[in-house]
Amino acid sequence: MDKKLLAISFLISSAIIVAILSVPDIMEALANSVLEKLGVNLIFLALLFIGIIHGLKPDEHTWPITIPYALAQKDLKRAILASFVFTGALTLVWTFLSLAVSQIFLFINPQVTTPYADLIAGITMIIVACLFILRSKRNENGLKTSSPAPDYKYIWIHGLAASFGGDFIVVLILTSVLIGSIIPSSIGFMIGLMFGVGSMLAQSLVVMAAYKSAKSIVKNADMMARSGILSLFFLGIFLVGLGIVSFIGFTT
Repeated sequence: MDKKLLAISFLISSAIIVAILSVPDIMEALANSVLEKLGVNLIFLALLFIGIIHGLKPDEHTWPITIPYALAQKDLKRAILASFVFTGALTLVWTFLSLAVSQIFLFINPQVTTPYADLIAGITMIIVACLFILRSKRNENGLKTSSPAPDYKYIWIHGLAASFGGDFIVVLILTSVLIGSIIPSSIGFMIGLMFGVGSMLAQSLVVMAAYKSAKSIVKNADMMARSGILSLFFLGIFLVGLGIVSFIGFTT
C-alpha cells in the first residue's frame, strides 16, 4: 500500500483520537449551565445551543465517523451532505427518544448502551472501510486509482447505531427533567429535535473545516478520498477498543 496514503490516514486518525481523548466529558455539566443561564423563556434556544456545543465537541460518536466519510466524498457539497445524513439519523433517534419518554425509557442505563454503541459503530466502520478498499478500481499497473465514496445508506445506518452512544444520556436527562414541568408532553419531541439540529449545524461546520484543511494539504482528490476510507478503518479500530474498555470497566 502507498506509504504516503498510510501516513496521511494515520495523521488524520491520530489527530481525531488526540482531540477526543483531550476533551473531558462535559456535556451534562454544560447542559445544566446553559439551561440555568437562558432559563425557561428561552428553553428551545438553550436546547439548540446545547446541541451546537455537542456538535463542536470532539466526540467518539461523531468526529471519527463524519470526518472520514466527508473526506471520502468528491467535493465539499457531498461532504456536507454526508454529515447531514449522519447527524440526521442521530436527530431522528433523539427526537423519537424525547417523544416516547415513558417508564421503559427511564430504566435505560446509558452506561450499558455506550459500550455496545462503540462496538457496533466501530465494527461497522471497519467493515465499510474494508468493503470500499476492496472495491477500489485499479489501473493497468494494478494500483488503486479511485475509491468510490460510501453510499449514504451506510452513513445513515451508522448514525442510527451511534445515536445510542454516550450523549444519549444527555437527551434522556434533558427529556426527563424538562418534560411536563417546563415543556408540555405534546411537544416533547422538540427536545431531541432541537438538540439534534444544533448538533447537525455544528457538525457541518466541523466537516467543512476538516475537508478544506485536508484539501489544502492533500492536493490529490483521489488520495484524499482514499485516506478518508483508510482513516475510517483506523478509527473503527479505535472505537472498538473504546467499547471493549468501557464494557470491561462497566462489568467490573
